[in-house]
Amino acid sequence: MIIIDFEASSLRKKSHPIEVAWGDGPETIKSFLLNPDYLQGWTDWSPKSYEFHGITRAELRQSGVDPRRVAKQMVKELGNQTVYSDEPQYDNWWKHRLLADSGYDPSVIQIRDLTLYLKHRIQTVPHCKTFNDLLCSFECVEPPQHRAASDVLWLFRLVEYVEQNSRSQSGGDS
Repeated sequence: MIIIDFEASSLRKKSHPIEVAWGDGPETIKSFLLNPDYLQGWTDWSPKSYEFHGITRAELRQSGVDPRRVAKQMVKELGNQTVYSDEPQYDNWWKHRLLADSGYDPSVIQIRDLTLYLKHRIQTVPHCKTFNDLLCSFECVEPPQHRAASDVLWLFRLVEYVEQNSRSQSGGDS
């Protein structure tokens, strides 16, 4: 399973990704800050989004890389594979913006909803009838950090939590 997460400049239509991370396991997570100065039109910024992720514009300019380089790597590593996100509506938007603005066809990477992937297993986890129940029980154990790499790691741990705590559907409680 490959999981991806983006952090962005805002939630507005003109928003752009500022950080992306992905991996096919906790040990393989790659994370990149994206320098908006490399791409025309990447000027959107929201102080409210900054409060959420804590990434400054100065940090992006100093430590961020050319988004086109990251897009190329994403297409090479993630193209034609199933990729999961806990927020596919937003992550698809930012994936589209990153790839399209870098000259790639955004449809080469399809992001699916991790909650739908987990949905059939949730009801086998004790005390969880909905995805929100699951998040409440898991967030008590390990709250999310709201940075791309730590969020991907958190999602891998969530999947592991579901797998470890789910009862066998054929065998009932054990």
